[in-house]
Amino acid sequence: MTSRERVLTTIAHTEPDRVPLDFGATMETTIHLKAYAMLKEKLHILTDKEAGIKLLTAQFADVDQEIQEKIGADVRGVQPVPPANFEIRYEKKGEYTQFTDEFGISWRKSDEDGLYFDMFKHPLAEMELEDIENYPFPDPREPSRFAGLSERIDTLSADGEFPIVFDNCWGNGIFQMCNQMMGYDQFLIAMALGEKKADYMLDKILDLKMNFWDEVLERFGDRIDIVKELDDLGTQINLLLSPEMYQDKIKPRLTKLVNSIKKKAPHVKMMMHSCGSIRKVIPDLIDAGVEILNPIQYTAEDMDPATLKKEFGKDLTFWGGGMETQKIMPMGTVQEVKDETRRQLDILMPGGGFVFAQVHSLQWGVPFENMMAMWETVKEYGSY
Repeated sequence: MTSRERVLTTIAHTEPDRVPLDFGATMETTIHLKAYAMLKEKLHILTDKEAGIKLLTAQFADVDQEIQEKIGADVRGVQPVPPANFEIRYEKKGEYTQFTDEFGISWRKSDEDGLYFDMFKHPLAEMELEDIENYPFPDPREPSRFAGLSERIDTLSADGEFPIVFDNCWGNGIFQMCNQMMGYDQFLIAMALGEKKADYMLDKILDLKMNFWDEVLERFGDRIDIVKELDDLGTQINLLLSPEMYQDKIKPRLTKLVNSIKKKAPHVKMMMHSCGSIRKVIPDLIDAGVEILNPIQYTAEDMDPATLKKEFGKDLTFWGGGMETQKIMPMGTVQEVKDETRRQLDILMPGGGFVFAQVHSLQWGVPFENMMAMWETVKEYGSY
């Protein structure tokens, strides 16, 4: 099987020759820039070329094909590029380096020991509805976002050998983008009180996303296999909002978004990313048209992988959940990594519907030996 055949077979809930492996196709299946530099050095891939960035705020790397080939990754991913009409301007403020993104959200990273940029200012936090209606949101159809992507897709797909995921690394999810622009406290309160500005924001972000995906699919739809959206809905112990509020406020809008994507490109598969304990809304994600769920954060409450596979394995492909990244991956022994990887393979492989990736992107501090132990175990035990 080619990698593309392998991935499409498992998405169809049929067992391929072996479990497909993803490393680097999405911003949740990649690696921190510092860890990436270490990985390249250990693999003796020495180059002066600066690593590409898949997600600036989290400092996630855009993994080179050479690395993907060494690992045996089956998936390739593309994402929009920074627009020509907006420039990131870094400023030194005390002990931080900071910048403001094109949505107006301000981010900062500690110069001493910071690994990521964290939000610290939300542009709509103090605004009323009239001000929000006049806010200059960025243009999702800005042509420069898509510069060079046609050639990149052709290169990455290698004449159809690899499936292509288009990852929406522009902004965030419908729910999460509203939180980031207004501030979590302000937006969640506005939702709970039924304020008009909350509904306006949800509709505005939905509109931006529908326009973005319409542009993507108009340009590249015939060469994309999977589109990926995101919305972090859970914490380690529960949802960020009640299931009823999700069903009332978020689900109808996600359904509308998925339907618009499917109408434009019926063949593409819909992937959704959400971290945390989200078991209570998984049926709603399925109803909305989600076909692939990334990941299974199985150390979170109510996210037992065997139970999820039994309950939802016929409707969803689980993309990720092959190795937890909070304890065992950074702090476990090589043998513990191998044992845990094999345990997850045993649970999630049967019947197809599983693409192997760790729960989230590999962080700085994960030993090289543990990374290799995970990938080597997939190769050794991942055959059907």
